[in-house]
Amino acid sequence: MKKEIENLVNSLREGTAGKTCMGTGNYSLDVITQREYPEGFVVGKRNKFEEKVLTMEIGNTCGNVMTMLPYLGVKTFPVAFFDVSPHGYRMTRDMKAYGADVRFVSNSGTTGTTILRCTHKLDEQGNHVLAHKGSSGGHPWTGLSARPSRRYISTKKGEVDALMDKMDFTPDVFFFDIVNAGHRDLAEKLRKRGTLVYFEGDSYWNRPGNEKTRQAEYRGFLRCVNASDVVKMSAELIKDVSFVDSYKDKLFIQTMGADGLRFKLGGGQWIKLDPIVNPDYKDYEGAGDWTSSTLIAALCSKGMLKVKDMTEEAVKEVLMMAQTMASYSVGFIGSKGLIHADEKFKLQDDTLEMPHYTKKLMYLHGSASAGYSRTSMGILQYLPEDWQLLTPDCPADADECLKMLKELCEREQPDLIIGSSQGGYYAQMLRGYKRICVNPALEMSKDVDVKVGNHQFLINRQDGIQKYVITPEIQDGYRRLEAHQFDGITDFDRENCYGLFGDKDTDWGYCKPIFAEHYPHIYTFPGGHKMEYDEIEDYLMPLVKELIN
Repeated sequence: MKKEIENLVNSLREGTAGKTCMGTGNYSLDVITQREYPEGFVVGKRNKFEEKVLTMEIGNTCGNVMTMLPYLGVKTFPVAFFDVSPHGYRMTRDMKAYGADVRFVSNSGTTGTTILRCTHKLDEQGNHVLAHKGSSGGHPWTGLSARPSRRYISTKKGEVDALMDKMDFTPDVFFFDIVNAGHRDLAEKLRKRGTLVYFEGDSYWNRPGNEKTRQAEYRGFLRCVNASDVVKMSAELIKDVSFVDSYKDKLFIQTMGADGLRFKLGGGQWIKLDPIVNPDYKDYEGAGDWTSSTLIAALCSKGMLKVKDMTEEAVKEVLMMAQTMASYSVGFIGSKGLIHADEKFKLQDDTLEMPHYTKKLMYLHGSASAGYSRTSMGILQYLPEDWQLLTPDCPADADECLKMLKELCEREQPDLIIGSSQGGYYAQMLRGYKRICVNPALEMSKDVDVKVGNHQFLINRQDGIQKYVITPEIQDGYRRLEAHQFDGITDFDRENCYGLFGDKDTDWGYCKPIFAEHYPHIYTFPGGHKMEYDEIEDYLMPLVKELIN
């Protein structure tokens, strides 16, 4: 099958030269992990396991299509809004590396980035399953509600018209996968220019819930169908497709999993295509996205960019190409596994022109957490656009962490360090820098997250590692640091290290008088251990700007 795929890819590339596709919708950072059982697996028992990160890169439906199409020869122009975290920049870099033109992708502090963790593991019966866990709506994966949320192009403030004005070309295809007024508006405008509009049918309206809300979402779905030429849906998500009979100017495709797919062209009947089975199946992630990507490439390659120019036989031919590619893709781990396995394919330049920063801040997170967290996202939301926020992941070993942070500070020379909880414990010890210690955990050796044993990080970290182990030696390291944590305080430190304490902090509030023995600047806010967004805005940010300015 490998040779067949090589021939298919080469033939598509020959026909897609110069073809373009713009896309907007679902983007996420996909973390693909595999659970391994070092002591073997016994059915019915609780088996010890380790998780290995296999890949970490841009994914989700639109993210995959925008990075799969360049492999097939189609130039893509994603429209996306990511944050300024390492994850957000990584997603932009990933798209550029795969060959996408990222001129319409922006990174800012006013949006969020979705992270999706996909874990290959064995269920209780020993069968392979794929489990998904992650953030929704662009929130960082913290298990808590957070702002800012994921953002799409909007009809407000003329965003769609501004994008249209920026475009010095008309894309051959426009792809979108979310029922959103901005996406629909963009689709309608591009369709009038002659672009083929491809809609990956959204099924939010098909879920249980408030009937009034469902009806409103259904009407939005139908408006997206009206604005499209090709509509692809999943039978698993959208079971009732009777609405298609009202349309005579579209190509409808319904994927049916193991039963293959069927299509309906114009006023014709549904035509079913049998599945192409891959006996070397490993991972179904990305199969649907390869179907869409290959179909778009094939339509471009064969000049079938108007529904009126399509015939049932020609559609059957391009859909068989799409099924062939999708079937081959499930033999690899990860949505773009087949690209990684292609020795002839080389990732392109992924360097980005970074913003010019006038100030540099560093945020240090709490225990069992990560730099990209609910609190750091709150800080980012209120920072000026020309201020950079560094968000390192702190190692679980205290000695190793403090050494890493000192080296990082020496290299980056931050204008201000903000440490929360365990991060405040470390920030207090970083002499010679302006610092704000928010509810610092000054007796970290007592923290439940650093007790001897196995622990779980609560948030996705940049290296993808989710587990850590505290040994007796590591815990002793916390005790040693605590015994000397106030050594070497200078006059500069006393004047430039501030404490910010929640008056309802039941976790580490008792550390306030300990901190006050060494530093005169003590502030309080009416909250608990973890700062809420309004508390960050009203109490932390004024203090940040006071120290910076």
